Amino acid sequence: TRDRGRDSKGVPKFEVVAVQRNENPKIWAQYYTFREQLGLKIAASGGTQRYDAKTASTVRGQADAADAERLIQRAGLREDVNEFYLLHGTKPSAAKAICDSDFLITKAGSNAGTLYGPGLYFAEASTKSDEYATDDKDGIFANLFGIIVCRVTCGAINYTDEVTPSTQSLVDSVLQKRTHHSILGDREKCRGTYREFIIFDNQQVYPEFVVLYRRID
Repeated sequence: TRDRGRDSKGVPKFEVVAVQRNENPKIWAQYYTFREQLGLKIAASGGTQRYDAKTASTVRGQADAADAERLIQRAGLREDVNEFYLLHGTKPSAAKAICDSDFLITKAGSNAGTLYGPGLYFAEASTKSDEYATDDKDGIFANLFGIIVCRVTCGAINYTDEVTPSTQSLVDSVLQKRTHHSILGDREKCRGTYREFIIFDNQQVYPEFVVLYRRID
């Protein structure tokens, strides 16, 4: 986790080169099954606190974001399991590998630290995801960066706004005690930057779109 602020100098502008949709029946089936089963468990336990991701809330009613709002409406995201569209920055060749073979938890956090544990990190803002993105040095994606737009089922969220959180306690709440299914680190509140969502099971995420872009100084 890096706390590059909203007003930090040197934050580049982005030029989108291409957007590709990923249709992988195997990954979708595993994601769909997990989401439906989790929905039943949460309903049986009386429900869970619902959150709102800014990928949806910031486009509602905005004239210049009508296409994005329609996309989210068509997606049918399930509020009862805190399912959101979230962003994951990476390099284009890695994005292709993820879309082909799914996320690998073993590589989680290898690119930008693990403040909230060794999980998969997702953001609401492209500027935040760009912190994790790198460019391919050669091949057909040379000098391009990648962001994956993912469906993420967060379930019961363990929220923290601490500057220096107890990482082990947060991770244990998901992996050991199983009182939660994900972590929401609110760096926007405690450091004026961005919120991050962290999961520890690749069945909770489906990589749906890949955005290829270049940075413009």
